[in-house]
Amino acid sequence: MNVLIIDDETHSHEALTRLLVPAHQEVQVLAHAYNVEEGVNLARAHHPDLVFLDVEMPDGTGFDLLERIGKPSFYVIFITAHNKHAETAFRFGALDFLTKPIEPGLLGEAVSRAKERLNERFTMEQLRIALEAFYNAKEKKLPERIAIHTSKGMQLLPVEDILYLEADANYTDFHYVSLGKKRVLTASLNLKVYDEHFEPYATFMKVHRSYIVNLRMVDQYLKGDQVLVLRDGTQVGVSKTFKEEVEERLENV
Repeated sequence: MNVLIIDDETHSHEALTRLLVPAHQEVQVLAHAYNVEEGVNLARAHHPDLVFLDVEMPDGTGFDLLERIGKPSFYVIFITAHNKHAETAFRFGALDFLTKPIEPGLLGEAVSRAKERLNERFTMEQLRIALEAFYNAKEKKLPERIAIHTSKGMQLLPVEDILYLEADANYTDFHYVSLGKKRVLTASLNLKVYDEHFEPYATFMKVHRSYIVNLRMVDQYLKGDQVLVLRDGTQVGVSKTFKEEVEERLENV
């Protein structure tokens, strides 16, 4: 697997190379770029399978680089300092990322995912969602759409259409409304991951170990039974752990 590293910090190149080369013998680091311009030229010249791409560089962002290339033919793992705006963008665009300093175990997991998904690449729509989320987050706006990995590929879902999320072993069922009909989409990630995704949203809340509910979709709260009745008639039980918080947050929806 041929790799290109694009990052404006020399020590990031050194750390990645040191971690990659001994542990992943199938990986060959082809070249190093230190800004967007160099990265575009090297990506076009070398046709890598995988690119480690920094988010913010002196002459632009990793998103700028991908937009200039057009439809990238390589898999991307973003690398960033702890940046909530970027992390939110990657999650909602279903894009892979690592935060600095890079942990060897998380790097290994990311490389393994890259091997599995090399043929998938990513879609420009994912990039648009991530870009939209990145700039919205900077302006303290929340992403309006989420890209969801399924067994069939990728599906894009408006956040406002989601009724609730339900744990399904290591998967998550998204229950949502589209064109007036209730639908279900099974995502290939567990509920804990999506609990982190939706943490910035005041209207999304984990109400039970198996459920995250869009509180805007609640029609009624049966306090005695500790049950939420949603717009489609679904009843979701509220566990004692979350009872007080549910009541408080419903007051402010």
